[in-house]
Amino acid sequence: MFWSEQTLTKKASKEKKLKKVKHANIWKDMTVKELLMEYQKVGFNGKELAKAREVMLAMLADKNCIKFATVAGALIPGGLKKVIYSLLEYNLVDALIVTGSILTHDLIEAFGDAHFHAPLKVPDYELQKQELNRIYNVVVPTKGYRDLEDGLQTIFPELPQETMSASRFIYELGKKMPVNCLAKMAAEKGVPIYCPSLPDSILGFQVWMFSNLHPLKVNPALDQQDLLDFTWKGDNDETKVGALIIAGGVPKHFLALAAQIAGKSLDYAVQITMDRPEHGGVSGASISEAISWGKVDAHAKTANIIADATIALPLLIASLL
Repeated sequence: MFWSEQTLTKKASKEKKLKKVKHANIWKDMTVKELLMEYQKVGFNGKELAKAREVMLAMLADKNCIKFATVAGALIPGGLKKVIYSLLEYNLVDALIVTGSILTHDLIEAFGDAHFHAPLKVPDYELQKQELNRIYNVVVPTKGYRDLEDGLQTIFPELPQETMSASRFIYELGKKMPVNCLAKMAAEKGVPIYCPSLPDSILGFQVWMFSNLHPLKVNPALDQQDLLDFTWKGDNDETKVGALIIAGGVPKHFLALAAQIAGKSLDYAVQITMDRPEHGGVSGASISEAISWGKVDAHAKTANIIADATIALPLLIASLL
């Protein structure tokens, strides 16, 4: 089949609007910022990572925007604790929404224990004998959970003995922590940490055990009201909302659901995930899909990075500093 002259003219016109792939350069003493700027020239997820940096810069520059990071996955065992801390240290977020496991593993290290590398060739039955619990190629000793229990059960009596939201509980816990940790940093900086999935963690289990014999109770459902009050002040509120979404999960949807029910779609959204959209799960759902739900504004600045967070997140954050 031959193209008509009219069709060829239209095709040539469209091609003039396309940007040529220029190929990225690298050089000695190159900075991370320079690397991501070079990524603007490439295709695939390198291009999307460069776009994510531009979205983050726009979000950070917007003084009328409340900035969230939603954090899921085994990022603390994976070695990204200090990267997550940097979100607070460099004032890159106004609030965090995390899983209970993020807080649990952070507290395990705060109370003096650690996570360890474990090659995949080590048989899992051998790890079980040594009370080492595998998280892909990392392990956490069972001893860490014992020390966590000892530390928490000492601090819990010092907390307000009343029913609290998860975010207030984390704030009160952070104030009493004797050593640095995510909860302590957030409490000192006045950054709320919401944790709707607190019961699905050892930290949540420890709270439940203590609450059976004491007045202290934690109701994660109260975080919904706390989040809405913190973010949206009323129907005429013109505050914008942006999010860095790391690894999806409950934290991602908790914020997206709040945006939907408040009728205040996200204006900025950067997602880093390894999950897929085909099975309908929220962790792999594209940001574009969220537009159909009213969770993300149709004109929002967005980027969707399909990559391991241990690779993409440090590069993205470092490029912003």
